[in-house]
Amino acid sequence: MKRIKRLVCFLLAVVWVIGTLTLAYSQQASSQKFVYIKPQFENVLFWPNGWISYLQGGKWGILSSSGNVLLKPQFDRIEPIVYDGPSIMGIKDKFYKDIFIVWQNGKAGFVDSNLKILPKPELDSFEVLNPWLNLYVCKKDDKYGFLNLDKKAYITPQFDKMYFVVVLSYNPNAKYSNPHIKCTLPNENNKEFCLYALDLKDGIWPNSYLEYILVSKDGKCGAVDTNGNVFVDLKYNSFKEALSDTKFTEALQDMLANESKSSPPSTKNEIEKTSSSYILYEIVNNKYYLVFEKYTNKGLTRTKSKEAYENVKYVEVNKLMAVCKNKKWGIVDINGNYVVKPQFDDIKELSEGFIAFEQNGKWGFMDKNFKIVIKPQFDKAENFSEGYAAVKKSGLWGYINSSGNLVIKPQFTFAGAFFAKLATVSTKDYVGLIDTKGNFVLKFSAKNSQYMFVDTETYRFKYASDSILNSSGYSSYKYSLIFPKFGYVVIDKKSKKVGLVLKGQGK
Repeated sequence: MKRIKRLVCFLLAVVWVIGTLTLAYSQQASSQKFVYIKPQFENVLFWPNGWISYLQGGKWGILSSSGNVLLKPQFDRIEPIVYDGPSIMGIKDKFYKDIFIVWQNGKAGFVDSNLKILPKPELDSFEVLNPWLNLYVCKKDDKYGFLNLDKKAYITPQFDKMYFVVVLSYNPNAKYSNPHIKCTLPNENNKEFCLYALDLKDGIWPNSYLEYILVSKDGKCGAVDTNGNVFVDLKYNSFKEALSDTKFTEALQDMLANESKSSPPSTKNEIEKTSSSYILYEIVNNKYYLVFEKYTNKGLTRTKSKEAYENVKYVEVNKLMAVCKNKKWGIVDINGNYVVKPQFDDIKELSEGFIAFEQNGKWGFMDKNFKIVIKPQFDKAENFSEGYAAVKKSGLWGYINSSGNLVIKPQFTFAGAFFAKLATVSTKDYVGLIDTKGNFVLKFSAKNSQYMFVDTETYRFKYASDSILNSSGYSSYKYSLIFPKFGYVVIDKKSKKVGLVLKGQGK
């Protein structure tokens, strides 16, 4: 009997330890639809591919969007690969969402969306990111290699020297500082081109690149394609000799042939149809005036309203403007016409096809066609988010749906917007998160609560730094990227640690 009691006690102890360890990392937030990870991280970063990088104990790891550990904390840094494209070069910012740089003990590697590390951290540095060829050039032990970011093809550092190859119009008076050759093509009316070895960090127009890289190894020169396959055998004594190989002439002919097959430019009539219009405002002597701008192929036309207003604010950025006249609000469209005459005490911005407005101390909603669809009846109202809007009645907040039905009765002293099917709320007893049925999925005592809930979108903007710099010094601007709705960050104001509430595996 004593042995049985000891065995039972031992098993209970094991179960308790396992449960404690599990809760130290993750626990269900009262619903299989959501997962709660207790505050224990020093920082978290969210990425467009659905990954969450987290800092724990001074090391970075990676979680899935549902909170599963993909890579344990082991890296000193995890960085995005992004190109901050100058507009003059004809390319926008590029973010390679399926591959990241990881640093460990001063060495770098790549990890892709399949969690394959290409290679393990062994690289010394990154030289340049070429967004037109989608190549990231790296170095190890003074040797050059590269990663094809599209194909995830990693070419180990092995080359003594590398050049990109670009096509220029040949200028006999120009002084070319790098290896080059003149190339005359009979089928191009004997037009003279220059095949030029471009230094890795030099810029050039995007459509000038051949998809080949000049390389040297053990004193011999040749070329490889962007997948690392040999294009010109490494047998030449100079890069100029390698450029003179007939394969480069053939590559140039193919490039020009492909360009000629591209679609013709738009006709004049098609161009004239393309225009952009904006509604702006300016302040003169404490009065507001609307400014209407229209861009066409003929240039910019700018018209200022004759009518002055007491105040203005956007209902829809660049398209609809709320204007205040004689202490009443209306709406003006992009053509300067009233679509809603000044008659309301206040107007909010367009959200999910609805515009909240106040009239005679009560709030209601109009649709995007400016028809009143929910009559003024609430003491306060917020914008719609995920099909629900917080409204206040008799001193408490609840939620209505897009039909105006009260689907979560007023019971909260605070009610935030829904995000990822969760909303931050508080009562006199609790602060926490509710689901779309009004049930708490996570709550803490409201008395001296040390916890704060921030949706992951707001966290990116308010609590993460303005940009994440990668190894080449380019910036990943958080404003230009599209991210999934992960859930909420739980901030422990005492310990300064953060946790997460994420979508679980439940349905």
